[in-house]
Amino acid sequence: MLLMMKLISMNIRGLGGKIKRKYISELIKKQQVGFICLQETKCEQISKEKSYQMWGSNEIDWIEVGAVNNGGGIITMWKKDCFELKGFRSGNNFSIIEGIWKVGKPVEITIVNVYCGGSLREKRSIWDEISEIRKNQRIKLWCVAEDFNAIRCAGERRGQNYSANYNSEIRSFNKFIEDSSLVDIPLVGRKFTWYKPNGTVKSRIDGVLVSLEWLEKWPGSKLYAEGRSVSDHCALILKEVNIDWDPKPFRCLDVWQKDDRFKELVRNKWASYDIRGNSLYVLKEKLKRLKFDIRNWNKYVFGDVNKQRVDLEKRVQDLDGKDDEGELSVEDREERRQLLADLGQVRAKQEAILQQKARVSWISRGI
Repeated sequence: MLLMMKLISMNIRGLGGKIKRKYISELIKKQQVGFICLQETKCEQISKEKSYQMWGSNEIDWIEVGAVNNGGGIITMWKKDCFELKGFRSGNNFSIIEGIWKVGKPVEITIVNVYCGGSLREKRSIWDEISEIRKNQRIKLWCVAEDFNAIRCAGERRGQNYSANYNSEIRSFNKFIEDSSLVDIPLVGRKFTWYKPNGTVKSRIDGVLVSLEWLEKWPGSKLYAEGRSVSDHCALILKEVNIDWDPKPFRCLDVWQKDDRFKELVRNKWASYDIRGNSLYVLKEKLKRLKFDIRNWNKYVFGDVNKQRVDLEKRVQDLDGKDDEGELSVEDREERRQLLADLGQVRAKQEAILQQKARVSWISRGI
């Protein structure tokens, strides 16, 4: 019996052959997962017999979006004793599945399986549709198993000439993730998920995005990549790694400690607390008050990095529009240069915060 949340996501590049179905079957058996999301099946429909054979059981169910002219196609499968389907909706090469995860304490979850191999316009259309559904849906625990064929930064693609179009793709993809309030789970042990057969080009175009509520439910969630075998894409394994982190009075974000205002706040506030009693009681009460003061400082002084990023990106976009029309002054160019520098700093803060919330990099520290 599965004891934790585990999911496989993979662009299989065609599921019609026996070798690939056998690979998936062995991977399911090895990982003991509750869900599997396959992209680019290139099949209009997968028979019951093949589905049962692939999982090695008939106690499963699935939702499929068939390929068109042997292109695209996705299938999401799950164990019936792990998940109870309550509803679903499908779009152009994506499916959104809603139901109850029954392992442990039952909880409502949403699993999104999506593949996008088209133009940037097509990608933006899918991103906008999924983001709108996310904003309006009642269920907050979201997991998006994806091959969006998009990267988040230049470092996620190697061996290919950098195109100016990548900047628009990167901005649009990051905006989708931010607008949808999702976290890109970092990849453990590997930098790239897709490799050209000769190895000259590689990129990280596959991933798993989850909501913060998902991470609160499964805080040990990590993403691992299998080696390439039957596809030029790596299979991704999302699983919870249970680690005893020991109790903490409060959580301190790394990015705060790089801000001199934070250090000054802690010193001044700690010295200002006048609490009487035994040493353990004094320590407990000081930490309680400090937690409250840090929360207010984070809200009103450090600021909402998500909002800062949106505002900066909007202003840069406005200046880019003026530049396209040839109306950009020297002052405008200098402003854009400073905005891009500020945007880089805000993105670095946001990435550090998200990675720490995903419990990928925890550092012991004291104040």
